[in-house]
Amino acid sequence: MADVPAVNERPTTRAGRLLIRLDGAAHKRWFLPTLSVFPLSDYALPVLPNQMLLMGLSALHPRRWRMIALTFVVASALGAFLAATLFQIAGPWLRSTLGGLAPQREELSEVSDLITQYGAWGVAALALLPWTPRAAVVMCALVGIPPWTIAAAVLVSRPVPVMLLAYGGARAPLLLRRSRRLERVLLEVEAHRTHTARQDGGAGTGDK
Repeated sequence: MADVPAVNERPTTRAGRLLIRLDGAAHKRWFLPTLSVFPLSDYALPVLPNQMLLMGLSALHPRRWRMIALTFVVASALGAFLAATLFQIAGPWLRSTLGGLAPQREELSEVSDLITQYGAWGVAALALLPWTPRAAVVMCALVGIPPWTIAAAVLVSRPVPVMLLAYGGARAPLLLRRSRRLERVLLEVEAHRTHTARQDGGAGTGDK
């Protein structure tokens, strides 16, 4: 098991810092809208640790895993709609430039044939994978599939991987902790909880 971070140390991981902030706001009204920003932005910022946030928050707040998962699903579908819309209304220059680069990008070339042959059904299939189908959304936009169709395909398929990850975080935290990275992040959050509880006279903020 990883060493427990000292409570006076700043979290060493970006995911740890994000989880600490979200964990502290988990019972505030703006928690879910704030959380939705991460899957919504995943199409433009693929470096966001969204899977880590989904599993970590579900493990820290097991009673709310369904709402956390639902937030991720809806935001992911909305993000697909916005991304596809941007590609289709940004003008011929953007589409031609990205279209010319698409075959040279490994991620896009891997899904190009699938989208060309199956269209939105290809997005629905790729949305069943754990990660966001950003390449499929881009290719669908480039071939002219309506954004609402792309978003609907994501909305239909995305609940499967998202609910599985969230359920795993809520119901099988010990299994998830076999991942050293996730274990380290959760330990950082728990150390911060302990430190905050001591400062507040023992009042905790998480689900029991």
